[in-house]
Amino acid sequence: MKKTNYGQRGVAAGILFAGLSLLSGCIDDNMSDCNNFTVRYKIELSAQAQAFSGRMDNLNMHFYDGTQSLAHHEYVEREQMPDDNIYAISLPMNDYHHFAIANILPESSVSASDLAVQSDRYKLAYDSNADTVPSHASELYVGRERFSIADKNQFIEVVLTPCIAMTRLHLDYETGVAASIGSIEGYVNKTATGFYCRDSIYEHDRPVVVQMKETGEDENGLSLFQALSFPSKDVASAGAPAVDRSVAEENALWNTDVYVSIGNKITRNTIHVAEPLLAGKCVDIYGVVRGDGSIEIGHNLQATVAITLDWKPGGNIDVEM
Repeated sequence: MKKTNYGQRGVAAGILFAGLSLLSGCIDDNMSDCNNFTVRYKIELSAQAQAFSGRMDNLNMHFYDGTQSLAHHEYVEREQMPDDNIYAISLPMNDYHHFAIANILPESSVSASDLAVQSDRYKLAYDSNADTVPSHASELYVGRERFSIADKNQFIEVVLTPCIAMTRLHLDYETGVAASIGSIEGYVNKTATGFYCRDSIYEHDRPVVVQMKETGEDENGLSLFQALSFPSKDVASAGAPAVDRSVAEENALWNTDVYVSIGNKITRNTIHVAEPLLAGKCVDIYGVVRGDGSIEIGHNLQATVAITLDWKPGGNIDVEM
């Protein structure tokens, strides 16, 4: 296990890992002010998260003292993880706010704050200039714990849970339609843009679209598209209804745009979902693609579809189903 630092977004490799001696107060030649304690990390998934792997490929451990300053940080990759996920740490006697993050990857659309920021400002977020991002490259898990180090041989258990949600689109086709389809693209809208790790608060500062990834076929042979994203809001935003929006749009907490290309025409299917997309939850949308590119969705969730035939950028002629 090694003490490291990783850079902000924009660093060439995405995350810069380098040897770092942080201000833990535990100096190699003077350990008198330090106490040893052990921390065990584990991932827990809810019954709604069967599609999540629960796998931990790397782990960032952050320990902040009472001044919100980083007292200690360690990074470990999967190959270096102990079998029992128990780590021995040495820190001075103090009050600490600890959080741990699993699976930050350099190739992901999500970056982490610089280690220099105070604990309440540390977040996982998209690039501030991005308006469309690919599906997250990994399942992100975060755990947090407050504790005080008062004596030696303390034991702490930290439970990590998903801070992201999953959307899966399962598509079947009318007879003869599949062969005529040029392409299908899916996008998830109206989800959070960042996550403050210490306080478990999501940021909704601007619209960002998350592109779904085609992942082959599901267990029933249906075409499968998937997106890992931050969750949606869990309640509708307050304010007067917009005059140019339908009832379905007003009631929707988030939506998925699915563009079906057949010949030289594109049909846009906007699936408005009234139930929230929650962290740790997988929402499965089932649909059948018709000959005109429209999608008829199943009744497994509270949703409606607005269909735009012969869609072109800027077009706004919708047919609700």
